[in-house]
Amino acid sequence: MSDGIRSCRDFEERLTPYVDGDISQDTRRAADSHLAACPSCRDHVLAERTARDVLRERRDTLRGVAPEDLRRRCAAQRTPVPPSSRLRRWLPLSLAATLLLAVGAVFLFGLNQGVEALTTGLTLDHVKCFKVSPRTAPVDAQEAGVSWQHSQGWPLRVAATAPTEELRLVDVRRCMSSEGRVAHLMYLWHGQPLSVYVLPRAFGRDRIVDSMGHETAIWSANGRTYAVLATGHPDDFNHIVGYVKTHTE
Repeated sequence: MSDGIRSCRDFEERLTPYVDGDISQDTRRAADSHLAACPSCRDHVLAERTARDVLRERRDTLRGVAPEDLRRRCAAQRTPVPPSSRLRRWLPLSLAATLLLAVGAVFLFGLNQGVEALTTGLTLDHVKCFKVSPRTAPVDAQEAGVSWQHSQGWPLRVAATAPTEELRLVDVRRCMSSEGRVAHLMYLWHGQPLSVYVLPRAFGRDRIVDSMGHETAIWSANGRTYAVLATGHPDDFNHIVGYVKTHTE
């Protein structure tokens, strides 16, 4: 394959070796030139590096919560590549991102198999999304809900910005690990990142879980599963969870 990078797809094929530093000087120069003109691919590089950093920092925790069958599915995603290609490709994602999303995929393949794995996946997605897309502009909640239903095919109630709660909606997007099956509502609460996840099916009992320094409240209502995730252990966490329940269910 040529070292030329003429499109984002060309760059994506080289994302993993680029981040690894496992490419030729000619390919690196071509990649750097593409990144200088492509904010989207720069975001992908940042997301990849963020995922790797978090995974390295939390590798022992991840080993402890990822079920064996999930690790096998992750390993099975690796696609053999001829040595001449010089590309250690993973489809559709690199090693770090595949591991990240595989852990998060617990809530797609069997929520009751491991709440710890679920909260770990949500925490990784929370960290990654706020690192890659640190938006601060307010978003109209009603418009976001309509847009979600149009694009994803199921209704979503979005809690609006609430100055009295120091809560500001900044984005509504797909959870990176769910291919549209889980909504990620991104807020700034007291100026700090707060995530609300909505999964269109219910499971288990209500609980609060501490995962990698983040507090996560999980509950089911109206045939759906909800999760509120905040950094640290804020004193008024239960209050904001109650607010979200009232305005999201």
